Amino acid sequence: MTIEVLPESAVRVGATAPDRDAAIDLVGGMLVASGSVTSDYVAEMRAREKIVSTYLGNGIALPHGTNEARSAVKRTGLAVVQFPAGVPWGDEKAYLVIGLAALAEEHITILARLATILGDEEITKRLAATSDANEIWRTLTRSDDEPAADAGPPAHPDEFVRDLVITNPHGLHARPAAAVVARAREFDARVTLEANGRRADARSITALLGLGAAVGGRVRIVGRGGQAMQAVDAVSAILTSASEV
Repeated sequence: MTIEVLPESAVRVGATAPDRDAAIDLVGGMLVASGSVTSDYVAEMRAREKIVSTYLGNGIALPHGTNEARSAVKRTGLAVVQFPAGVPWGDEKAYLVIGLAALAEEHITILARLATILGDEEITKRLAATSDANEIWRTLTRSDDEPAADAGPPAHPDEFVRDLVITNPHGLHARPAAAVVARAREFDARVTLEANGRRADARSITALLGLGAAVGGRVRIVGRGGQAMQAVDAVSAILTSASEV
């Protein structure tokens, strides 16, 4: 992630907002001010939130526009606002709200990068409490080597494995990832997804976004437990769906 996508001026700490829409208006206004979007994009950010929550877990929300909002995007950009007291976001509270606007499929790389960093609970707690905006900027723009894939657990008698190519047109973007999490939690099984040299627990949306898995990408789904086959079938159905979910 470069400073062109997230300039230092696009990070604000110590903000307050009474509700989710007010927080979206604030971070969306920063995207407008930075020249990334037109004012129409902010309304589309609120519209997406009514369709599906962009809360990722760990006190992080990542509001962005609907597909119809692409015409309001001038260039790819991010804006970050910290709310130390939190903002109600459904049943949770968001302490770090990251507004995203992206051209084409650039959002997939950005989401993967953010999820890799913000999937670390200790990091998110630190960023939610810091009074230094530059600390947040440095953390989100740092350049780290990609984590290497590990060998994974040995084969297990109750293990079920499937390799597939993602045909869902939205890949593992926020809404399909949320659908995977919801389905994975219904079964007596532990499910992991492996892609791009990374492994993610199917019950963690931040981990799934961190895979950076797009349409056409190969994924290995590993289920373990009494309902491993059913769980893998359910997750596979989402990844190969012809629609977003």
